[in-house]
Amino acid sequence: MTERTAPTTSNLTRRHFLQGTAMAGFATFLAACGTPGTGGSGAPSSAPGSSAGSAGASGGTGSTELRFANWIGYIDTADDGTYPTLEKFTAETGIEVTYLEDINANEEFFAASLAGPLDAGLPTDWDIVVLTDWMIGRLIRLGWLDPIDKANTPNFEANLAPTYVGRTFDPDTKFAAPWQSGMTGLGFDQKVTGPQTSLAVFYTDEFQGKITYLSEMRDTVGLTAITQGADPATLTQAEFDAALAKIDTAIKSGIVRQVAGGSYIESMAAGDVVLAMAWSGDIAGLLVPDQTAEQDFQWVLADEGGMLWTDNMAIPLGSPNKVAAEKWIDFYYDPVNAAAVEAYVNYVCPVVGAREVMIELDPEAADNPLIFPPEDWVARLHQFRATTADEETAWSEAYTKIMGL
Repeated sequence: MTERTAPTTSNLTRRHFLQGTAMAGFATFLAACGTPGTGGSGAPSSAPGSSAGSAGASGGTGSTELRFANWIGYIDTADDGTYPTLEKFTAETGIEVTYLEDINANEEFFAASLAGPLDAGLPTDWDIVVLTDWMIGRLIRLGWLDPIDKANTPNFEANLAPTYVGRTFDPDTKFAAPWQSGMTGLGFDQKVTGPQTSLAVFYTDEFQGKITYLSEMRDTVGLTAITQGADPATLTQAEFDAALAKIDTAIKSGIVRQVAGGSYIESMAAGDVVLAMAWSGDIAGLLVPDQTAEQDFQWVLADEGGMLWTDNMAIPLGSPNKVAAEKWIDFYYDPVNAAAVEAYVNYVCPVVGAREVMIELDPEAADNPLIFPPEDWVARLHQFRATTADEETAWSEAYTKIMGL
């Protein structure tokens, strides 16, 4: 994702409720495909770096352990807290997984868990980490990721959706395996705003003081650049400066109530904000279930387009369980396994064939555009281009300054 923060426990409970029907069908399906079910020993409780099974062999050969760091609420989870897809993986491979929801923000995780050991030439506590495009780009620039061995990941080679092949920060598609994607667009309370379809509303005074922009630079600058006819995938310095000036004007004029991360959800629920630059999974998953009779929360991909971002699986340099990590990547890129995850998380699926699996098991989920965007949506989605190290520093500092962050 973009620089998001973890949802609250209550939000996770609502998500579990919303997705319970789909997960019930997939639990039955996974059982037929070999998972031992959700009884098991529960989520791994060992500390990062401790063994959940026998020790992995040096260099990853014959590893029987996988240490996996992810965001909260980002994999299929049973009511008892176990992870059906991970249990199926262990049953099929014999690899025990230490899975912890240790990622709360990209920068925070980078500083706390990656930068120290990798800068010292040491392995980290993790074999798989899930981080957003731009952070993956930074790790690639630093030389801190191991390449994914394509000989060990035939499903990844065969089933990665074409839109993810040859991205600017990973042109040879060898360091980042997309985990989930999401979209940034219009979130609004239709009872107050009426239908909305254009990004232009973010820069007018129609809902002055009740609008939020996102603290993530790539989202807010990206959407603004789109309104100016620029493509975020090829953004120039001049186009960045123009977008920043438009944002600065909106903030100084009082159009924008606040600049927020995931907290915009609480502001919308309270009625303080009626229009937000919003992430695709948040409105239906976190706001709609608790809305009042006076609220009607909607998420829309604008006519002009929106941003597409991706959280990617990557292998930190020097992982002792590299082969185990590659086995997991290949396992996830089996459409049956990807479909089980998507039915729970409700983000954009990067795996070709997963929709066909869903059609058989949960046709409603298969038609959910938040999971499988239709072609006309895909044509309007933009990915923010990779930045150089100097650009990343300069653009982030400029954005932070006008945002008052």
